[in-house]
Amino acid sequence: MEELNFYTNKLTSFLLLFISSIFVFGGIFLGDKMLDFEAKTFESIILILAFFLFTFGIVLSILLLTRKKPLLTITDKQIIIYSVLTSSKTIEINNIKSFFIVNNYTRGIKTNKQIFIELKKPTENYTKMWFYKFLSKISKPLANSQYSIQTDFLNIKQQKLLEILNGKIKTSYNSR
Repeated sequence: MEELNFYTNKLTSFLLLFISSIFVFGGIFLGDKMLDFEAKTFESIILILAFFLFTFGIVLSILLLTRKKPLLTITDKQIIIYSVLTSSKTIEINNIKSFFIVNNYTRGIKTNKQIFIELKKPTENYTKMWFYKFLSKISKPLANSQYSIQTDFLNIKQQKLLEILNGKIKTSYNSR
């Protein structure tokens, strides 16, 4: 049984740490000049929220940089998606119908890369949610995509990972 492990891309994690640190330290040193709750209440609240967001970016990047365990494991029978902050998710290969790429763009820049996993049969709890019922009216493949693989911080290119995953599905179909 072949097991493929994919780890954190240290360069991407370091870049997140560097950019977040610049904004956090800039907020610390320039915060008293930029924050004025009496004259600019809305802008001050947005700046504080952005400060917390970039502080979380520092924490996340440190967790990713120090992580020794894989973020994704692929075997012949299952895919295990590990998260830095939550519990892992295990998906059986024989319950997977297909994979598809979803990329988000902000002002022409690719900001989020994911591979959605379309399941043959999503879990019962998931299918009872209003969100699933709403999505199933719009797009059945999207509604059946209970899980996704965040590829931004993995040490493999998104297209190469998609080829590996599709190969596992073909192998699973052929072995029946």
